[in-house]
Amino acid sequence: MTFEELMKELKQFENTDEYKNFISGLINDDRVTAYLDTDSGKKLMQPKLDSYFSKGLETWKSNNLDKLVNEKVKELYPEADPKDTELAAVKAELEKMKSESLRKDLTNKALKIANDKGLPADLVDFFIGADEKATNANIAKFEKAFTDSVGSAVEKKLKDSSYVPPESDDTPIDGVTAAFQKLNPSIQIQTAE
Repeated sequence: MTFEELMKELKQFENTDEYKNFISGLINDDRVTAYLDTDSGKKLMQPKLDSYFSKGLETWKSNNLDKLVNEKVKELYPEADPKDTELAAVKAELEKMKSESLRKDLTNKALKIANDKGLPADLVDFFIGADEKATNANIAKFEKAFTDSVGSAVEKKLKDSSYVPPESDDTPIDGVTAAFQKLNPSIQIQTAE
């Protein structure tokens, strides 16, 4: 008898109690557990386990996570008293006013120094430092650079356009005399010394 023939014979008894008892004896807890411990059993069950875990995790997140996060945020950043918030705002405003006042004073002093030293006043805002010492140091650096730059420009200009006097007699003549001499080159003009 072949296996197919055996299966056909068993199909005839499918609805009987004897058949059901025989099949339930083949599948029991120990045999299912042993099969699930094999690699093919694990491959079969892992997707189902993953889906159950994912569903459970999502349910836990929706029920508990917001509450835990809010508690931790309150622990790390407790709500401030309105008085403390207002006090912090007043302190910040006071610091801002002090900073603006200091900057105004430093700007006025820097303008005075720049005017005294003959530096361009338009650039004073760029030299204002954190305090008076830093501002003075910045102005001194600018003064040195400005003076060096102006000095080198003047020297270059003097070298480029040096005046060479004409070679003639040492007596200066005025414009009228020079025009007369130009019109009458044959006449020798003498100037009074």
